[in-house]
Amino acid sequence: MLGENRRLAVLITVFLCLVLYFVSTFRMGVVRGASMEPTYVDGQSVLVRRLNRLGRPLKRGDVVLVRNDHEVIIKRVFRLPGEEVDHSFPDVLASTLYRDLTDFYDQKQVSGPDGTQTHYYVPQDYIVVVGDNIPVSEDSRVFGPISLRDVLGAVVNAPGAPYNQQAQGSTQTPANSRRRHMPPPESDPQGRLDPYSR
Repeated sequence: MLGENRRLAVLITVFLCLVLYFVSTFRMGVVRGASMEPTYVDGQSVLVRRLNRLGRPLKRGDVVLVRNDHEVIIKRVFRLPGEEVDHSFPDVLASTLYRDLTDFYDQKQVSGPDGTQTHYYVPQDYIVVVGDNIPVSEDSRVFGPISLRDVLGAVVNAPGAPYNQQAQGSTQTPANSRRRHMPPPESDPQGRLDPYSR
């Protein structure tokens, strides 16, 4: 009898530890909006791993929950701290120049055969995010880089960006399309995400 009580106590302790680990490491959310289609659709649930120092660091292509203007939105990591922002698809630099967001980036003057050019880099402790539904997403092309302090977590097992998959096996990428140097529309779906737990 005493042995059974001990086993039960051990099982309950292990169960409570697992629950505590899950609650402190993961959160659930529901996607709102069209900015991450076709990867995630409005109303879809996602499992999000909270960021901490012991976990895997963010990398390009991760899908993240971020706080922006008192809202929680879901986007994909396009550039990491210290990386250059250039004209590669979806051409965040063109929108940055068009919307006069250059002050949000570190700048370096580089001399070359065509004269001196300004190169733009993501500041330390910031990332650049974009939505998978490029024509309608409101992202860093509109509001600039996001502080890492505002990143709430990364979506578990997020698939790759659809525009990367379309470009595989072809030298003609979406960056060469007619939308290359066009900024996103002024008012677009945000791709909001309502977390079940904060």
